[in-house]
Amino acid sequence: MPNHHYELAMPNDDPELRRLLRENPFAGSISLSLEREPNYFHASPIEGAFHETLVVRDSNTQQIVGIGDRSVRPLYVNGEIKEVGYFSGLRVDLKYQHGLALARFLGKGWEGQRQQHNDGRAKFYLMSIVSDNNPARRLLASKLPHYPRLHLHTHMLTYAIHPTHPKQESKIKITRAASDSIPSIVDCLHRNGLRRQFAPHWTEATLLSALTPGLSISNFFLAQSGSRVRGCLALWDQQACKQTVVRGYSGKMARYRKLINLFTPLPKPNTRLNQCFAAFLAVDDDDPEVFSALLRALYNEAARLRYDYFLLGLTKDNPFHSILKTYRPILYASDIYLAAWEDGFDEVARVDNRPSAPEIALL
Repeated sequence: MPNHHYELAMPNDDPELRRLLRENPFAGSISLSLEREPNYFHASPIEGAFHETLVVRDSNTQQIVGIGDRSVRPLYVNGEIKEVGYFSGLRVDLKYQHGLALARFLGKGWEGQRQQHNDGRAKFYLMSIVSDNNPARRLLASKLPHYPRLHLHTHMLTYAIHPTHPKQESKIKITRAASDSIPSIVDCLHRNGLRRQFAPHWTEATLLSALTPGLSISNFFLAQSGSRVRGCLALWDQQACKQTVVRGYSGKMARYRKLINLFTPLPKPNTRLNQCFAAFLAVDDDDPEVFSALLRALYNEAARLRYDYFLLGLTKDNPFHSILKTYRPILYASDIYLAAWEDGFDEVARVDNRPSAPEIALL
C-alpha cells in the first residue's frame, strides 16, 4: 500500500475534489454521485458556518485519493441549543474501496479527523449512512484504531416526489412569505425545534444568509393564524452549488425498474436531477391538515417550475409518513448515527428519546 498523509484541503485542490465526487458515487439500490459544480467550496456553508475538508494524498504522486468533510452548526439537543458536528462527503478512490486496503485507508483519514476534533468545537457528530450499504456500515462501526464509535440514533426516509399536474388547493389558506414574515417564521422553527432532536437552529440573521444559498423569503409557504405562523415549509433549490446525478441501479430497484416506471418515472443512469428540497418543515402540534396543505402548495409550485423531483426527509418517528406516501414517492432509506471519541461518549449517552428531525437539505 502506498504511503499516504492527510492535510486540510486548500482552494487550489478544487478540481481534484470535484473529480473524486464525480467518479466515486454512493453505492446502494440507487447509485448517486453528489457533486459540487462549479466549485467544491461554494456548497460548504450549507453544512455549517464552520466547515473544513480533510484530504488524504498519495505521498508519492500528491494525488488526492480520499476526502471527508467536518462541519459544526447549532442544533437542538434535549431542548437546548448546542454546537453539534457533522461528518459528510466521505469519498475514497475506487482502487482503495475494498477489504483491508479500505480499512487501513479510512484509518488514515480518521486519524486526521481525530486530530482536527481536538479543537473542541463539538463533542460529537452526526453521520448518515445509506441503509443498504452494508459494507460501509460494518466497516465504520468496526471500532478499528482512530475510528470514532458509532451509536445508531434513528432511521431516515427520504421521499423523492415527482410533481406533475397541480393539485386542487387545500381548504387551509397557505400564503407566500414576505420579508416581514421572518420573525414569525424563526419563532415557529424555534418552538418546534425545541421538541425535536437535531433540528437546526435558525435566527433572523442566519435564515437568509450565506448559509442558505439559493433560498429567498418567497420560497417559504406559511399557514397562519393572524400574525402567528403555525406551519411553514420552503422550496430550496441548491443546484447552483450542489447537484445529484443518478449513476445506476442495483438489486430490486434494477430488477423492477420497468414496473416502477409505470407509476413513478425513474431517471436514466448518468442523468443529473433537476431537483429541490422541501425544507424548513415546522408544524405546530404536528397538525396533519396543516402539513397536507403546506405540502400541496409546495408540490404545485414545484410542478409549475417543472422540477423532476423534490426531496423531503423524515425520521421513522415522524407522524407525516402516511400523507407523503399518497404522492407515490421513490423512497431512499438511510441511518443516522451519532459518532464520538472518548470525550463525547457521555454527551451521546445523554441524548434523550424525543422525536428527531435532522434536515436532509443540510446533510
